[in-house]
Amino acid sequence: MKVVIAYDGSDYAKKAVLFSMNMLKKDDEIHIVTVVKEAPKSPEQKIIESEDKGKKVLDEIASETTGLPVKTKVLESVDVSDAIVQYCKEIGCELIITGSRGLTGLKKIVMGSVSSSLVSKSDVPVLVVK
Repeated sequence: MKVVIAYDGSDYAKKAVLFSMNMLKKDDEIHIVTVVKEAPKSPEQKIIESEDKGKKVLDEIASETTGLPVKTKVLESVDVSDAIVQYCKEIGCELIITGSRGLTGLKKIVMGSVSSSLVSKSDVPVLVVK
């Protein structure tokens, strides 16, 4: 199975990656992606400003993937969910995995949510890890 895991360097994203490593197998094609140039939607969200910084963030998490082979990719876009969905289409992925900050109510309406946006925009299943 081809899987894309969204990663922004936050604790929520790291939790999603580590959870994924427990359910995926060595024959799965695992892509961990990060998006640069996005303006943060909240103070908790990490912003990755350059491709070099994006590569460093991905290298750090890739070293924690418990021996599963992973591919990493830095994407550039002002809209994280659009970039991830487009990349998923390009490689023919079958599942997107992302973390969630668990926003509710007015905070979710005002600040939005990458995970919610992925769920609404993606043509493939999206697993949201809380």
